[in-house]
Amino acid sequence: MANMSKKPNRLVHEKSPYLLQHAHNPVDWFPWGVEAFEKAQKEDKIILLSIGYSTCHWCHVMERESFEDDSTAEVLNRDFVCIKLDREERPDIDKIYMDALHAMGTQGGWPLNMFLTPSKEPILGGTYFPPENRYGKRSFKEVLRLVSEAWKNQREELITAASDLTKYLQDNETRTNEGKVPGTEIIENNFGRYLQVYDKELFGFKTNTVNKFPPSMALSFLVEYGLRKEEPRALEMAFNTAYAMKFGGIYDQVGGGICRYATDHEWLVPHFEKMLYDNSLYVEALSLLFKATKDTFFLDVIREIVNYIRRDMTLESGGIASAEDADSEGEEGKFYLWNHSEFSSIVPEEEIQGFWNVTEEGNFEHKNILNLYWKGKNPFVEGIHFKPEFVDKLESAKSKLLAARNKRIRPLRDDKVLTSWNCLWIRALLSAYEVSGDKEYLTDAKKIYQFLTKNLVAEDGSILRRYRDGEAKYFGTLPDYAEFLWVSFKLFQLAEDLEAYTKGKRSLEYLFSHFESKVGPYYESFHGNEDLLVRTMEGYDGVEPSGNSTVLHLFHLLHSWGFQGIDLQTKANSIFAYFLPELTQNSLSYPSMISAFQKFQYPSKEVLVVYRDKDLLEVESIRKKLGEIKDPNLVWLVLEESKAKVLAPELELLMGRSAGSGMSFYVCQNFACELPKDNWEETLALIQQ
Repeated sequence: MANMSKKPNRLVHEKSPYLLQHAHNPVDWFPWGVEAFEKAQKEDKIILLSIGYSTCHWCHVMERESFEDDSTAEVLNRDFVCIKLDREERPDIDKIYMDALHAMGTQGGWPLNMFLTPSKEPILGGTYFPPENRYGKRSFKEVLRLVSEAWKNQREELITAASDLTKYLQDNETRTNEGKVPGTEIIENNFGRYLQVYDKELFGFKTNTVNKFPPSMALSFLVEYGLRKEEPRALEMAFNTAYAMKFGGIYDQVGGGICRYATDHEWLVPHFEKMLYDNSLYVEALSLLFKATKDTFFLDVIREIVNYIRRDMTLESGGIASAEDADSEGEEGKFYLWNHSEFSSIVPEEEIQGFWNVTEEGNFEHKNILNLYWKGKNPFVEGIHFKPEFVDKLESAKSKLLAARNKRIRPLRDDKVLTSWNCLWIRALLSAYEVSGDKEYLTDAKKIYQFLTKNLVAEDGSILRRYRDGEAKYFGTLPDYAEFLWVSFKLFQLAEDLEAYTKGKRSLEYLFSHFESKVGPYYESFHGNEDLLVRTMEGYDGVEPSGNSTVLHLFHLLHSWGFQGIDLQTKANSIFAYFLPELTQNSLSYPSMISAFQKFQYPSKEVLVVYRDKDLLEVESIRKKLGEIKDPNLVWLVLEESKAKVLAPELELLMGRSAGSGMSFYVCQNFACELPKDNWEETLALIQQ
């Protein structure tokens, strides 16, 4: 990594682990900000904007080859103004220049290296550039030479092309909304597309010729689709894929947690970095699978991932770290691999070695990635069977291997706390709590929520994106708001947390006043962000749900409670209508949005339980029973009578509802309610009608 003997550059004052990795490069790096742009204007220089993140393998490679090289740095410092940006801190900036790269007909990825005019307009870009001509790519130095010569000799053409591209990007964000809401056929078509790309042998989906990514949002869509339509094929695809993800090399068999993606279709060789969002979305899908199938296998995997996050990713401050690197000691995956002799000395049992496919020749560079072989099996049909005594042996082997592995040099942990990613983890914990009733998950969720509200959420409802080393910084993006809102209202639902409800309401008002567009969707960035070339709008569910998708889920929940004063159904329809072309043609890239659309297409069933002077264990058991009901259209609330009265003017579902003689159950459909019941059995019969 960075050579500490060299003189530091400006990045030494930053908090981002990625920027700090570059703080001792000989390149005269600037962080993104006014100073860099003023220098570019004054000295009439092109800007090199280099974007990456701390656990990005090719970013490390390019740093080693080019940014730590004195002769390359000399050219950069002479002819360019160089800016380093952490894409995880500023996804809004990254999105603009990634869109520009795609518009140039180049495939995206990181590092993203983009040449800009002094007024931030994109001229030319690429991802990784090698130090000399190879992989069919020009060397970085040659690219620098060509760009600076063009700036001297063909300046007008470059400026015209850059401003044309900028106009294209701006026009792209201002398309009109025809107001036509998608029809239900897009849900059926989406299911049909999953059937087409499903890998019947190895599970998961063949949507990429080389890699397989964890498709957790797709699994959540399929489980809910399967329950609504009573379609076993949807449940089978989700069940088997979740199983394959757990037992492939993509999953850390020893310490728990899933990696970024597999570099093959067998799920065997991962890209070894671990991201908080992947683990969060996987836990959410596993919770839904447990709810649908009642197979305790899914609870076991959840428990393992929660233990991993507690042990390796929870910071003393109370927040959760963002990611762990793929590399340690300069080698990708070194921390996770086992050679046969070391493994046998720790776990001599041949039964366990056979289970995890440990051999002398190994399956990756003469070492072993632990994995299970399931070709020819169908766990959904056959069931998952492990004898209890074998499970005990396996657990004992894991703890021995973990103790041995803990003596190794660990991969770098990116310990910045990002609001939206921490909220995704809270969301996962709350999903797990809802289906299992395990109070520990709720306790974890509340602790992280308290950390966020103390450090990143202001009294007026505004949110900051990143916390590290005592510093909270950067305007929150749409996903930060959307995910914070979702967990605030879910904490209210699952734990009667009125304070979370109030905080959620404040941030919702902030969202309406600072992110709303005239065409339906919400902008990615706060309207006061002065440093952006374009204000983008996003619906694509990439590595995390888009902010607009989560907003739609939120609107459905609030609409089902009868949230007053705002027509959330109309607002939701306007977002769906805007993304109609994508939802029609490219629905596999919008799994969370399609899930939200699916919710709006079916009449919701609302269940309200109002109680007074009741034992908390009795109340919790009612909550647990409601959480276990498989119907994805069920929306429920359990509230103490005085709280219900306080919120009745805001939530139509609560109007005029009382606890009766101690506990009343109201079952409603679109706010038309049956007569209240006073016991669970009759209520359940009504729900299941």
